[in-house]
Amino acid sequence: MEKQFDKKFINIVSLLLRSLLLIAFVAVILHMFIGIYYSVVGAVNSPSSIETYIYSFIDIIVEDSLLAVVIFEIYESVVEFFHGEGDTILYIINGAISFTAREIIVTVFTVHIFRIVNVYEIIGFSILIFALVASRYLLVISGAGKNEL
Repeated sequence: MEKQFDKKFINIVSLLLRSLLLIAFVAVILHMFIGIYYSVVGAVNSPSSIETYIYSFIDIIVEDSLLAVVIFEIYESVVEFFHGEGDTILYIINGAISFTAREIIVTVFTVHIFRIVNVYEIIGFSILIFALVASRYLLVISGAGKNEL
């Protein structure tokens, strides 16, 4: 009886998390299309500052596309985790690497647009990616990332 309750609870939590992640994914895509629309409308209505709107257009596409990839990585790890298949810790590390890489790209892109450089932020993200990649590599070669059933 207790195992059935546990399985039902796990299924409910899994469904809730997957639903929230899918909603987040749809929201990011919707945000991207709305941002693209406003960038195009702004460029058409104000041709004198078209360069700003072009950067805004590119920024929206890059940031939201990368965020959609990160959400998808997290969704994949949640599905694998709750089904007990695959190397769940590796999916979590992959999601963290994707998110951190996204932050580096967004930071570098912001530097290109606004000419503001935060070197410590980029160095910190780079160290984090190195630590995550090293952890992932060590898990793969040791076989510790395998979920043995």
